[in-house]
Amino acid sequence: MNIWELSEKAEYIADKHQRLLAQWQHYGNTLIQGITLSKAKLHHAVGCNPDDDVRFFLFDHFVIHIALAEGFNSHTIEYYVEKRDGSDKILIAQAILDDDGRVDGSISNRNREQVLEHYLEKIRPVYDSLYRAVHDDAPLSLIPLQQKALA
Repeated sequence: MNIWELSEKAEYIADKHQRLLAQWQHYGNTLIQGITLSKAKLHHAVGCNPDDDVRFFLFDHFVIHIALAEGFNSHTIEYYVEKRDGSDKILIAQAILDDDGRVDGSISNRNREQVLEHYLEKIRPVYDSLYRAVHDDAPLSLIPLQQKALA
């Protein structure tokens, strides 16, 4: 293999990687817009973070953390919940983002309503667990959320 063949491959890799990162940025922006422009009372506050992820504070106690999974060329979006102090970080769901900006094969990362609906379905177990704990006056355990996500 000569230098020009390597250069061609390197350009292809770089272009595909940049395209994926651009689609990830579109997804994050669309999700933030969906939440901030929604008239529904979701009790989400957008969190500022210098990293390449999206964070929402839920009831000012929990953080919903959304990021691309570790690793080069990862197309997996991971959804975590953790306490605001950063403890008890638990994976609750995953989705796949393709090079064309479709989430889980069917949702455009530019469609605010569909992205928001998809996200809310992914984090619904968090709301369900919080509701049960508050309704039953019981302590909250986040462990079942992780077990459901890994099942």
